Amino acid sequence: MGRIVTLGELLIRLSPPGERTLKQTDQWNVYVGGAEMNVAVAFSSLGGDARTLTALPDNAVGGMALAALRKEGVDTSFIARQGSRVGLYFVEKGTSERPSKVTYDRAFSSFTGWTPENLVWDELFKGVDVLHTTGITLALGTTARQAALAVVKEASRRGIRISFDFNYRSKLWEINEAKQAFQEILPYVDICFGSSKDLTHILGYGKEEQADLVTSFMKEYDIECFASMTRTTYSNTKHTLQASVMHKQKGTAYSPAFDVTIHDRIGGGDAYAAGLLYQLVHHAGRSQEDQIQFAAAAGVLAHSIDGDAFVLAKEDVEAFIQSQDGSGVVR
Repeated sequence: MGRIVTLGELLIRLSPPGERTLKQTDQWNVYVGGAEMNVAVAFSSLGGDARTLTALPDNAVGGMALAALRKEGVDTSFIARQGSRVGLYFVEKGTSERPSKVTYDRAFSSFTGWTPENLVWDELFKGVDVLHTTGITLALGTTARQAALAVVKEASRRGIRISFDFNYRSKLWEINEAKQAFQEILPYVDICFGSSKDLTHILGYGKEEQADLVTSFMKEYDIECFASMTRTTYSNTKHTLQASVMHKQKGTAYSPAFDVTIHDRIGGGDAYAAGLLYQLVHHAGRSQEDQIQFAAAAGVLAHSIDGDAFVLAKEDVEAFIQSQDGSGVVR
């Protein structure tokens, strides 16, 4: 055991150099990403065994995406080759008072027509400990939603833990549609990444204290642990991050607060999720405090890297933690 499978759409990100807007640029920095792909790459970079489920066209662009995943050690043997396009998204980097901006061009991508009917379940789930997916996958249409639910149900039936990140994207769907889809998948979820806003704004829970709110949510859906990242934003480049995890038996643990200088805003949450999953899979005996500190540090370091995916090793994360002074705010 010790392997994860991620399920979701791979995207190609195009970003103008520096802080240029789309209207200003005639050059592009190109990255391969997508929330679930980012988790697979980060988990592999940290030393774990990651496999991904998605669909890519059988053309040069699909081949480029495959090569990028293989370069980072991700198992691509279950990726379907079908359809005609890879989804795109454009990121304009924020500066001064102008925030970062994301524009999607992902309709009719290869993944939106993918179904799991040709999967050999025994081979896919051999040695797998966790299946990870997100609300972004559920937002991509009825076919993607039904496919994700089928894979999640099969994994759960086999005793594989299900990891789910709300990752609500208002540009992809409405709250009422998201609520219905989330309520369908949550009964199968063991490890959940989200925030109190997800619980109140989407699922409709009352606005009580966060600890009581999360406890109520975990009891209703029998969630093993609920992990959050709190971000305080002072400017486009100066944030403070603090992570927490609540376990139904072990209680709640918090990371230190990290002051962060943002180089690239995209991918921090995915690196955080991968860091915690890596700890839960490979270092289950560690204290919750150590696990969440490692996860938060991975999320912090992700903001120092160009592109979506976290490509540093676990030794880099551990060295970063050891370099801090141990105070309440790590500077």
